[in-house]
Amino acid sequence: MGDETDKSQPGIAPEPPGAARPSDRPVYEALLYPRRSLSERGFLILTIGTFVIIALWGGLFLVLGAWPIFGFLGAEWLLFWWLVRTHFRGDRRAERIRLYADRLLLQQIDAKGRVAESTFEPYWLRVVLRERGFEEPALLLRSHGQAVEIGAFLGAGERRQFAQELRSVLARWHAA
Repeated sequence: MGDETDKSQPGIAPEPPGAARPSDRPVYEALLYPRRSLSERGFLILTIGTFVIIALWGGLFLVLGAWPIFGFLGAEWLLFWWLVRTHFRGDRRAERIRLYADRLLLQQIDAKGRVAESTFEPYWLRVVLRERGFEEPALLLRSHGQAVEIGAFLGAGERRQFAQELRSVLARWHAA
């Protein structure tokens, strides 16, 4: 007899259209990225600081009449700026690992922002830490003959730690 247009329970908002279903939410998610020793602010300070120093030295040599040195100092600073900026941009690599109820999705993002995706069946997935003698170990996700190396930009200790963490997450997933 009442209003039949709203059948939602009090205190529970109806799910909006296009919202993620509970099965589409990741059980586990990790984002791996290279460590940066220089922040964007630090890059700006370094750039301005070296420019001021080069400008002062260049001005001194210009006043002394050694104008070619002024030009070489300017070219050297431009090369320095370009190399540091290029290195800074190259560290935009990242890897996102998401474990869902039915799959593990690996997204590898390169320095140019291109994304490569790999999907694994979590039941058959193995986390392999392959020691390579004196080199740092390789961390691999392996399933059905397919193997993908992850965390190549991480240090050896970080790879070992993440391998252990991912193994324990998969063990909990298997037990559930």
